[in-house]
This record gives sequence, structure tokens and C-alpha cells, in this order.
Amino acid sequence: MTEPATPPLLEPFRRYLQSEQHLAPRTVLAYMGDLTTFLAFWQQHSGTALTLEQVAQLRPADMRAFLAHAYRAKLARATVQRRLAAVRAWLHFLEIGGVINHNPAKLVTSPKIGLRLPRAPNEEETARLLDQPPPPKEQNPQPAWVVARDKAILELLYGSGLRVSELCQMDDWDLQMENREARVLGKGEKERVVPIGTPCANAISDYLQLRRQTFPERSGNGPLFIGVQAKDGKERLNPRQVQRLLQQRRRWLNLPEKTTPHTLRHAFATHLLQAGADLRAIQEMLGHSSLSTTQRYTHLDQARLMRVYDAAHPRAKKPPP
Repeated sequence: MTEPATPPLLEPFRRYLQSEQHLAPRTVLAYMGDLTTFLAFWQQHSGTALTLEQVAQLRPADMRAFLAHAYRAKLARATVQRRLAAVRAWLHFLEIGGVINHNPAKLVTSPKIGLRLPRAPNEEETARLLDQPPPPKEQNPQPAWVVARDKAILELLYGSGLRVSELCQMDDWDLQMENREARVLGKGEKERVVPIGTPCANAISDYLQLRRQTFPERSGNGPLFIGVQAKDGKERLNPRQVQRLLQQRRRWLNLPEKTTPHTLRHAFATHLLQAGADLRAIQEMLGHSSLSTTQRYTHLDQARLMRVYDAAHPRAKKPPP
């Protein structure tokens, strides 16, 4: 599928996001989509295509008109917030480059959105997902190395809190099995080291042993997790294949519909927090650049505690005298 062409006005910003910020291609594409929407709004709003000279004359009122247009289209608040953030980032880029001397989007308040995180599987559901054998396949049963691979994938997603893209990008050399650690390349090509639990280390060792037996010709470094159709043991697994794996397991075990690779990452953080882990340690393991991002989990945990209190404490729902 061919990506849409970038408008010339946005091309320097696209190169900046890609080459200097090292953002993922899908993230860059999302920025370009939101900014192209802003350019289309401006042309409809003013009757002319936006130029750099006109960008220098943008006012906060223009930003508010853009938001009002989105609200009239009944877009979700999160979408409106994202679009404003994209415009604000683009104008900031032009401002620090000396192209414009002010950023009117900084003076416009972003829409407030509620705290929303996908429901994380609880400990019992997670244990079922990790410990139960895969669904039987009467036709075309999975090779032993694939069964071991899938077990290692699930253990690593939950045991180390990885994003699915991070897991798929891992190479053999990223593992330090003697220290039970793994090197992970996260968003913006930021590197971090995450711990590997004993069950996860055992699952990875089993998988690597079976992979070596299946692909003895493979040598040197290469993708850690490979696809089923990998003839030489070097075809990297992709995120969509991991998502399908979770879908199959979810249906087989009758787990909540929102059980995805990303909710396993949320389960990792939530369960650590509930067990008393330090918030900054969780931030480091998740690869969050800001502690405020990790603090979302404290709000969710507080909500859980309040539900327990309301349900159990004898005076929780007593009316005042």
C-alpha cells in the first residue's frame, strides 16, 4: 500500500521527525495525517492554500476555529487533542527554526479527556494465558519450535512489559541470559535494559534450543523471534502475527475480548504496582520518558482500592448522621 504524498509545506517537518526524532514510520504518518487535515481545514476556512507567510500570521483564534470544526464533526476528544498536539508540534518546529516568531497553538488549551487505559487482565487471567497449553490443531499441528516460541513471546510480553514492536525488533544479541536481562530499543530509538523473570528465561531457553535443532544452518546474530514460514530461520516475526496469536489464545481460553499484546504490558505495570513496586522503577522498565505517563497506573490502582473499600468497609456507604 502506497503512503500518501507529503504536502511540500510539511516535508521539512516530516524529515525532522524521521531523521532527528527517530519516530516510528506509523507515528510520522499519523503526524502527517493530522497536519494534512489542518491544511485542508485552512483551505476550506479561508479559501486559499496555507503558505509559510500565512503560517507566520496564524492566531489562537485560528486554532480555536480548527477545534470547533472538529467538534462539529463529532470527533472524539482524544482525536481533537491529538490533532491540536500535531499542529502545536509543527509550529514549534517552525518557531525554533526561526521560520515564525510565535506559536499560537501554545495559547490554546487542549481538550480534557478522561483517564483511559485498556482493562488489564488480572493475575488469574494472565496465569491462564501463560500456563495453559495452546489450542489443539487436528489439521496442520504446530511444530514444537513454534509452540515454544509462542510460550516465550507471551512470557516476555508480560514478564518484561514490552511493546509488541519492541519484541519483534529484538535480535539474539539483545539477550543476556546469564544476567537474565534483555536490551530493548524503544520509542525514539531509546535503549533500555529490562529484567527477565525465571519462567520467561526458561521459556526462551526452550525456544532457542528447539530453533537451533530446526534451523541448524542458521549462524550468528539474527531476529530473536521468527515467523512460521521462515525457511532459513531468519524471517522476522511481525506485530500482526503476535496479535493473531493473542486472538487465538483469548478465544480458546474465553478471556476478555480486549486481551491484546498491549494489555499484557498494562498488566505488567498494574501487577507490579499492586505488589508495591517503586513507580520510578516501573517507569524505567516500561521505557516511559515522563513519570506522569507511568502515574496513570496509580490512579487506576487507587480506583480499585476505592471499589474494594466501598464494597467491604462497614461505614463506607453509611449516610452522615
